[in-house]
Amino acid sequence: MMLESIALFPKKRYNQRADMHGRRGDTMAKVLVIGGGAAGMAAAIAAASVGDEVTVLERMDRVGKKILATGNGRCNLMNVSPLKYPGGEAFARRVLAHCGVREQTAFWHHLGLRMRTEDGGRVYPVSGQASSVLDALRMMMDALCVSVVTSVTVDRVEKTRAGYAVFAGHQRWNAERLIVTGGGCAQPKLGSNGSLWPILASLGHTIRQPFPCLTQIVTDTAPIRGLSGIRVRCRVWVTRNEQNVHEESGEALFADYGVSGVCVMQCARYALKGSKLHLSLLEGMGFRDAGEAENEIHRRISLWGDKPCETLLTGLCVTRLTQSVFRMAGLDEMLHKPISALTLRHVKALAAVLSDFSLMIQGVKGFENAQVSGGGADCEEFDPTNMMSRICDNLHAAGEVLDVDGDCGGFNLMFAFGSGILAGLHGRKAPWLAE
Repeated sequence: MMLESIALFPKKRYNQRADMHGRRGDTMAKVLVIGGGAAGMAAAIAAASVGDEVTVLERMDRVGKKILATGNGRCNLMNVSPLKYPGGEAFARRVLAHCGVREQTAFWHHLGLRMRTEDGGRVYPVSGQASSVLDALRMMMDALCVSVVTSVTVDRVEKTRAGYAVFAGHQRWNAERLIVTGGGCAQPKLGSNGSLWPILASLGHTIRQPFPCLTQIVTDTAPIRGLSGIRVRCRVWVTRNEQNVHEESGEALFADYGVSGVCVMQCARYALKGSKLHLSLLEGMGFRDAGEAENEIHRRISLWGDKPCETLLTGLCVTRLTQSVFRMAGLDEMLHKPISALTLRHVKALAAVLSDFSLMIQGVKGFENAQVSGGGADCEEFDPTNMMSRICDNLHAAGEVLDVDGDCGGFNLMFAFGSGILAGLHGRKAPWLAE
């Protein structure tokens, strides 16, 4: 079904800004969704598709702002590779067993969105534009007469005999069913500020301490002085008390404050102050081990003995990185001496640094820079088949508000959309699966 078919639904739109200074009035909805991000819009569409009257409350001036920033503006919707959820993996797997790649693909086709799969199993819209995803979601909400209220900040939620009462300034909404999809606290300028965790806590839920994930690592800067902007292919790992706690491979980017790049950002959740970040430069230079690097250095000594040592790694890395390798090996004084002056001890020291370029970790960049936050509402207090609370009937949570965080590559959006769809369906069959 392409986008044109959406016109078969009644053309009616309810999109309004909350009047925070008017008289307080009560508004009734079958389903109330707090948060108009990925999970919230998916939940609203799913609920409305099976006949529920739905209202979405959004704190920002429009829905879906964070979607536009995902995947470098291309919106990495999901990933067809094996699941990668370092936080809440077991729960994420149970959720995606009910609404994974197959079900979400059918959902997007129902919305008229076509996708393509790229390297690493990453799935993007064929347009290559995140705006296409947001447009498809908004058009379907319009078609299904989902009421969207923007610029509204929820103050509190109360359980009532009929369901839930949601308060925001002078306004009150009553709903039989409540879906909380307010996100975590990563990138607060795009709408996620953690403000709904206290509300879930007030309803009896446990909130795990939030922390930034998928963000840059801050390190001692002296060893990387002058390296800002240099990219290297490498293996990276974090150690704590001399124990390896996590390892990744990919491209790292040196910065004034430390190190970035996808492989480094995926180590951030383990990067406690006092831990160490290690980079093996061998793989990116084509060496299998330190022994091969030593052999190549010896070969270069015999070929280029009269050249200065700062040219030793020409063809393998830029001069600035060569200078840092010499400094880290304690061989600063050798940089302007001829390569022929290098001894066996020097060669072994240089190869050792190439195999383990280690930096002391000072911390990580905060929530403002993080792509996703860890922590949040305890997953074990929710049913993964419909995202309903095990504590409060007809209360659901979906997306980043839960204690689930995935790797880069579309895993976080895939969980947000999947959990949102399940929350909206509330155990009912998705109409798009019959198409």
